Amino acid sequence: MSMDEKARPVRSGGRAGRIAKGLMQALVPTERTIVTREGLGYFLVMLVLLAAGMLQQINLILLVATTAAGPFVASWFGSRAMLRRLSVIRRSPGYVFAGDPLVVDYTLENGRRRMAALAVFVEDQLVSAERGATGAALSPRSFFPRVAARDRARNRWQGEPPRRGKYRFQNLDLGTRSPFGIVERRVTLPMPEPLYIYPRIGRLTRRWFQLQRQTSENRLGRRHDRSAQQEEYHGLRDYRSGDSPRWIHWRTSARRGELMVKEFEQQNEQDLAILIDPWLPRTKVSPQQREAVEQAISFAATVCLETCRRQGRRLVMGWTGSTPGVIQGPASVKLLHELLEQLAVLRPVNEGGVAELLDALPSATVRDALLIVASTRPINLMEEAERSTRVNAASARNLAGRVLAFNAAQGELDGLIQFAEADTRNLLEQRVSNAEADRMSSQEERRRGLFSGEPEDSGVIIEETVKSDGPPAWRAWRGGRS
Repeated sequence: MSMDEKARPVRSGGRAGRIAKGLMQALVPTERTIVTREGLGYFLVMLVLLAAGMLQQINLILLVATTAAGPFVASWFGSRAMLRRLSVIRRSPGYVFAGDPLVVDYTLENGRRRMAALAVFVEDQLVSAERGATGAALSPRSFFPRVAARDRARNRWQGEPPRRGKYRFQNLDLGTRSPFGIVERRVTLPMPEPLYIYPRIGRLTRRWFQLQRQTSENRLGRRHDRSAQQEEYHGLRDYRSGDSPRWIHWRTSARRGELMVKEFEQQNEQDLAILIDPWLPRTKVSPQQREAVEQAISFAATVCLETCRRQGRRLVMGWTGSTPGVIQGPASVKLLHELLEQLAVLRPVNEGGVAELLDALPSATVRDALLIVASTRPINLMEEAERSTRVNAASARNLAGRVLAFNAAQGELDGLIQFAEADTRNLLEQRVSNAEADRMSSQEERRRGLFSGEPEDSGVIIEETVKSDGPPAWRAWRGGRS
């Protein structure tokens, strides 16, 4: 935003407009002149010289005292001129994951033709957007020693973000102490901008995928080996510890320089519901209990991220409280950010329970979906189902076989999630881009006939036919026969 644009509002004609403008500047000042600590010392020395000259009637001391007033006058008008025709741009991320550095770029542009901008600083303010929050969470500051005329300079500020939540950048102060450092001139620029601090994201371990697979098999009422013939080839993903070497896709691994394994999708993949119970007692809350709440929220965020990597599955997230909340929709990147924004502002509660949350869930979710409960207290699912007004005895028995309940306060989530040392934002972007690349790669391989369980030279030819009123269809020939 340009300083001239801020200083020149819409012109209003006549004396009334000038009076209104003066009143607004007096009530809400956007420009301030502050005498610095060095300036106060300089002013006191000048007063002492002036008093000594007056008392002793020494003209030389009086001349030095009056000459010392020159830098004050020069600083007063020079600092005002230094900030003219300057514009500053803030580039901040829309979201940051907890534990990752917060990076904000500030660009200062000098629109003057001849005069350079010297010793200009930018002070920003990041405050919490929650109710009852007071004070600044962070105060980023950037210093520009010199910006030539008709030029621009960019500085990057990096610091630790505040805790998980919703924040907003408020007014930005542009100031200088040039030329002598005894007077500081500041101009306030209104530049509001929101910022979400998402929960910390980790990696789900192999134990989690085994538990999820066993629960899905129990729902189907059978236990069998998930071979390539029983699952549909979906795409590629990063190699995880414990994956079978038979799943490694060597061609893609050689191209990317890292191990990539084939990922299969169950044909009868059910919807997923994540229920969070961030309970804390009213009094005597220990740091371990607060850490358990954060671990449960991070686990839910990681599961949401892994689920939203692939489309086609419906995801439901609910949380307990005085008024239970539910967010649902098909798995997508848009839904992922909606869930992470809700998890960012989710706070511990001491009322409400899983029974009320079951009443708020959609009927199809309670009937068929795989439920994951992450809580900070012991939960008896059968008792919670009996307290619910929408779940009968038969549905409660069916529900018990489709629920994975974890108590974070007892460390039941420790072996299910691992936190990576890499930047979580880069990890998210990498996973989303890898998911898109894997989808394109899988489509290309389907055209070439590279299905899992069949060698590449099996003579399978894939042809894609597109209908005007429907999605693409796939036909396969073996040996030239359809």
